[in-house]
Formats: sequence, structure tokens, C-alpha cells
Amino acid sequence: MDSLTHITLGACVGEMVLGKKLGKKALFWGALSQCLPDIDTIVAALFPADQAFLIHRGFTHSVLFAFVIGFILVFAVKKIHQKTRIAFSLLAFFFCFQLLLHDLLDTCNSYGTGLLEPFSPQRFSINLLYVADPFFTISFFAAASLLLFKSSNNKNRATWAALAAAVSACYLVIAGVNKTYIHHRAEVSFQAQKISPPGYFITPAPFNCMLWYIVADSGRNYYTGYSSIFDDSRKNIVFEQYPKNYTLLSKTADPKAIQDLVTFADGYYTLSRSNDITYLNVLRFEQVRGWEQQNAPFVFSYPLAPHNKQALLLQRARLAEWDMQTFKNYITRIAGDQK
Repeated sequence: MDSLTHITLGACVGEMVLGKKLGKKALFWGALSQCLPDIDTIVAALFPADQAFLIHRGFTHSVLFAFVIGFILVFAVKKIHQKTRIAFSLLAFFFCFQLLLHDLLDTCNSYGTGLLEPFSPQRFSINLLYVADPFFTISFFAAASLLLFKSSNNKNRATWAALAAAVSACYLVIAGVNKTYIHHRAEVSFQAQKISPPGYFITPAPFNCMLWYIVADSGRNYYTGYSSIFDDSRKNIVFEQYPKNYTLLSKTADPKAIQDLVTFADGYYTLSRSNDITYLNVLRFEQVRGWEQQNAPFVFSYPLAPHNKQALLLQRARLAEWDMQTFKNYITRIAGDQK
């Protein structure tokens, strides 16, 4: 998830667990521990782009890291707050829980999280939330703002934090229900259009859990489509077909980089050719305005050029060419407008 979500969530958990012991300092420790796994973004910047993709949400997002760093933080807080009597077990629970909560929350996105590293490279993702979802974050942001600016003696502080957690938990349940419904619509549409994919996935479109992006593997090609929970249920989902073009791999260099990217793509990728450069497109990160235009470019399009060091080109701007009218169109698409 985005940093704002982790910071505000961490602050709310800090208040609920340590607020009575540390006052507003609990907000700081909560926010800090929630953000620590993302320190890998600094480390990843030192590596080639193809390796950086796998470093992020790798070891620092593992269960092992959560427990090791969690106990280190316990000793640090015991040392810093010597005059405050806080049980070792309470601190251990707090920090390990915060770090594990960060990891589990990140599994809700399509990026994939290495919970079992360094013992297994497997990435986990349940594709339930977009990486930045204001509907999920707003309650934590409101509660964290109150906790920061209101008096530490206010008796309602823990209630504010708990209410924020309850609201966001309900939103997660709604997202799960919505995804189940879209799964059903996708199955019906596949059958009606005689598409028999051996595998497919569904993940949220930007900033909400009502419009969903669908990718189906049909063997030689991929089918992509978008569906809102408000779409007319009598109409099939419209899918676009993209050839895999795996034969283009023979025209590229650096097999190690290719293998890293294929691993990162979790098998869902195509290759395309433009200006004598082969691009590897990872389908897990939707398409740029694919919900309103045909043959939209994929968000993640990596140039397989020799000595390529343009790591920041790993994703086309997700909001490329968006303006106020585009946002209005997006809202109407979420509301079920399929023009």
C-alpha cells in the first residue's frame, strides 16, 4: 500500500496498544514500525532495474524480518523509554504485529509480497486493493489527524482509532464481495465468448474496489477486460486480445534480466516491438486508461535494450494524459457507463 496508509494505520494501532503508556509518542512508534519494511526501496535503488523489482517487497517484507526487527525495536524502545514501565511481551507483540500487518496489507495488492523469503522466492498476492485506495485510507487518515492534534488526555482516542480500523475492515469485506461478483461475471463472459483460459486473475482498477481489471491466459494470447459491479449484468465483459509474442525473446540480450522480469511478472507478460527495441509488458499492473480506450498501452512496459538503466521507466505514468474530464469519465465508467 501507499506510505500514507501505512503511516496512518500504524499511528492508529500505536494509539490502541501503547497510547496509555506512551501518549502521542505511540503514534510515532506505530508509524515508524509500519513504514520500516519499505526501506527496501532505498536498497533497490542501488541495483539494476530488473533486480530492483524483486528486491522491493522481498526480504524486508518477510515474516522473518518482521520478528527480527520487531525484537530489535523492543530493545530500542526499552532503552529510550527507561522510565516508562512497559512489559517486554507487550512491546514484542506491538512491533511484530505492526510489521506483519504491513506485510499482510501489501499482499492485498497486485505487486506480490515475499512473505517466506529468504527461504522461498514465492510472492503472495490476493489482488483485493489497489496500491492507493482513498476509500480504504480515509478513516485512518481522519483518526490519525484527530490523534495528532487533539489532547493526549482525551478519553475518546482509542475509540477513534478502533472505529477507523472497523471502517476499513468493513471496506475490505466489501472489496471481497465485489471481487467474488466480478469472478462470476468473468466466468459467464468466458463461457459465452468460448474463451477457456487455463488461468486468469482479477485485480482492482485505480483507487477503488468497484471497477476491476481482468487478465485471462488462453495459451498463445492474453485477454484483458474491465468490469464494474454496476455494469449491466445482461451484457458480457468486452475482452481485448494480445499475442504473447514470446519469439521476440531471441532478439534480446541479458537473459538474467529477462528471467528476473519473467519471475516478477508471475508468468503474465507479453512482448512487443517498437523502434527496434523489444519491450516486456507485465500485465499485472493494468493498462493506461484501458477502461475507456482500446489497445491501451500497459502500465509496466520495460525496454529490453542492452545496458538499460532506466529503472524509473518500469511503469508508464498510471495517470498519463489524465485531466479533469478523464476523471469524470472514470467515475461514470465505475458507475456502469459502458459506452
